[in-house]
Amino acid sequence: MKPAHLGEVMAIDAQCYPIPWSREVYESELARTDDRFYVIALRDRVVGDPKTRSSGPDRVVGHGGVAFEKKNAHITTVTVAPDCRGQSIGARLFLALALAARRRNTSLALEVAADNPSAQSLYRRFGLAPVGIRRGYYADMGLSPDAVVMRADNIHQPDYAARLVKIAVELDRS
Repeated sequence: MKPAHLGEVMAIDAQCYPIPWSREVYESELARTDDRFYVIALRDRVVGDPKTRSSGPDRVVGHGGVAFEKKNAHITTVTVAPDCRGQSIGARLFLALALAARRRNTSLALEVAADNPSAQSLYRRFGLAPVGIRRGYYADMGLSPDAVVMRADNIHQPDYAARLVKIAVELDRS
């Protein structure tokens, strides 16, 4: 993700979140290249993934980010434009984030709205398991107030690498 993408990224967020991140928050995150990693999905591809293709004009259809904190990679966002859901874009974004976390030899964690079973299912596919609830986590954002905390602590292990390879192969076939 680059600052030039922020208009489209923020337009997606405006469709998905009652209180989306501000431009200033995104600019601050993008400036932290040593401990942040953000990707976008353009129509038929995730930028940086040479296995996906692009057709037609580039249009941002999703984005994701991860913050690295010592031995923990914390997923900050995975968002797909509402009109593009169900096309494996979220899985491709998450794969890019999981690979970035694996390169850093960290654990992987996130919070997800308690009433978002489709996102929770995606994260379980990537080996994250629920480890707790944060009551009122989203209350100020106008979303379901509670968040499920999910983690994967084994991402440096060979079996996790095999899981990511399997997911990548499945995505290549779709």
